[in-house]
Amino acid sequence: MSVETSVVDSIELINCGGCKKRILEEEVQKDQIVSMFNRLWHKEHIECVYCKLQIPDGRYFRSTVDPLKPSCYACHIQTTHPACVGCSLPVIERGLVAFDRLFHADCFRCAICNKTIPQRKGFYERDLMLYDDVCYMMYIKDAPWTTN
Repeated sequence: MSVETSVVDSIELINCGGCKKRILEEEVQKDQIVSMFNRLWHKEHIECVYCKLQIPDGRYFRSTVDPLKPSCYACHIQTTHPACVGCSLPVIERGLVAFDRLFHADCFRCAICNKTIPQRKGFYERDLMLYDDVCYMMYIKDAPWTTN
């Protein structure tokens, strides 16, 4: 590491990670500064790298696009969790996998009656559509386009 790089690094450490302006001692004393990702930030300059909204509550996460920039909780979830096939929203806790596709439990529904298919109950799939056992037997099983 050259002397020039070392000087640049130390200057960045005493400058706000958001606005790049110098952190003043009185700002530190007035509790207007936060240490985040090994840098100092003015509280009002902590904004999400994705949605550009200020993150006032301290619930920030290291973004996936720039490890030195924060993301808010909502954008963190949106960018780091897989999406449900049924609603396209992220699956945060538990989901159901059928035919290598991920669903929320509430989005795992019959294509005909739109009722949620219970996890422990059987289901059928045809052309990437899901069916509960009743609808499949009534409408799909013996349909003329079905191959046996």
